[in-house]
Amino acid sequence: MTEYCLYRLTGKEKLFFSLAVVTGCAALGVIFYRSFFTLLLYPIVYRRCEKIYTEHLCEKRKKKLIVEFKDFIYLVSSSMATGKHMLPSIKDAVESLGRIYPDSLMVNELEMIIYRVEDTGADEAELLSDFAGRTGLEDIEDFAQIYQCCRQTGGNMVAAINKAAEMISDKIVIENEISTIASQKKLEGRIISAMPVAIIIFLQLISPDYLNVMYETPAGRFLMTAALGATAAAYVAIERITDIEI
Repeated sequence: MTEYCLYRLTGKEKLFFSLAVVTGCAALGVIFYRSFFTLLLYPIVYRRCEKIYTEHLCEKRKKKLIVEFKDFIYLVSSSMATGKHMLPSIKDAVESLGRIYPDSLMVNELEMIIYRVEDTGADEAELLSDFAGRTGLEDIEDFAQIYQCCRQTGGNMVAAINKAAEMISDKIVIENEISTIASQKKLEGRIISAMPVAIIIFLQLISPDYLNVMYETPAGRFLMTAALGATAAAYVAIERITDIEI
């Protein structure tokens, strides 16, 4: 079963990511030192970059999942409004989601729930709670709790699920608006962070001799190291400032 709070790179992903990190280390060495000695930092850089990259992929997968989940609860609500119970409603949702999302995370999870309920007699409420726990998403956890409470107390299941769907939909709209604004600021920040590198490359192409002193003297190497550190610090600061958690 998938743990959505963790992301493990496949062999192919690790290969391409390793090549990207090696290329990046080599490029920085050439730009700032005219040397490839920065490749010695590859193990350290790789571990740090891999953590950032897997966290990014994890969040991307969660965003995809919550969008599919929003459609799922609307479909379940529609089926239950016709008098169906949860399991038949889930089956209807699987069929519809499969047409909407060719490579659906929700469909895989729902098919597993259907299989375990029909073949092993597991309780769908417990399976939904287990799924919610693995996602680490508050909206899915709330839905699982709502379903459990309504089933135990005999509450209006359709009304509760509809309300949950509306709240999740509104939240996604707000998150998208904030993400759009944050993405624009991130892009501006990344362009500013890349300017020192672009200037060095430009000078190396136009007048290589102009920067010789920066590569051939201890003071020059120190300044280039400081420039590299300041550029990296600025990039990290911008990413943290624009990383808005909703």
